[in-house]
Amino acid sequence: MTICDWLKNAAKSIDRLDAELILAHFLNDVDRSYLVSHSDEELQDTSAIDSYVARRAEGEPLAYILGYREFYGRRFFVTPDVLIPRPETETIIDIVKDLKPEKILDVGTGSGCIAITCALETDAKVDAIDISDDALRIAQKNATHHGAKVNFHKSDLLSNFQPDPNTLIIANLPYVDVNWGWLDHQSLDHEPSLALYAEQQGLKLIYELIDQYPDNAAGLILEADPCQHEAIVEYAKKRSLELKKQDNFILYFK
Repeated sequence: MTICDWLKNAAKSIDRLDAELILAHFLNDVDRSYLVSHSDEELQDTSAIDSYVARRAEGEPLAYILGYREFYGRRFFVTPDVLIPRPETETIIDIVKDLKPEKILDVGTGSGCIAITCALETDAKVDAIDISDDALRIAQKNATHHGAKVNFHKSDLLSNFQPDPNTLIIANLPYVDVNWGWLDHQSLDHEPSLALYAEQQGLKLIYELIDQYPDNAAGLILEADPCQHEAIVEYAKKRSLELKKQDNFILYFK
């Protein structure tokens, strides 16, 4: 079977782009343009590639199938133990670069993509915490892969870790309300519920972190759904945290 024939067949059950990315991955990460210029190339045993197509057709996220996801121009290892990095989260990095903090704490680091990117894009001292041992293992693997200096710690929010004074705190915590009617459950069911869902309309952990926010911190950057922003802003006012910057998914308080 040629590359052209395999792609046509795969596109019957999954998106054509996903099929191309899967095949390019199996052909030692060739560029997608290679698939066009070598469309008549014969593929030998396609059973392994076909199994990836079957997994994608059943709704498994492509990032878990390939084992990585791009974030801020870098490739990060991901497994079902961590949330898949989202493009909207990259806005956090832009905000951090503008703020130029000396110290950063990433709360709920997951794959480590935020903490590691901050360490590589700024001169800040970076710490990262997570409640999951599995997530911390993946984060450390990513840090080693990218040569990033990040200090990882196990903690349930700030219960077991107190940041240094003047630390900028970043948190992409679970904020999804399981009752939201627009959720793509077929895809989300493959991601760790611990990293996705929270009680109180998705705001429980965000509220807890605001309650724990140290008075001597340099600021707090939160990711949340836009429908939650008003409630978060009102809750933060109880701690005299005022909104400084707001993007589609990102809130910055000082």
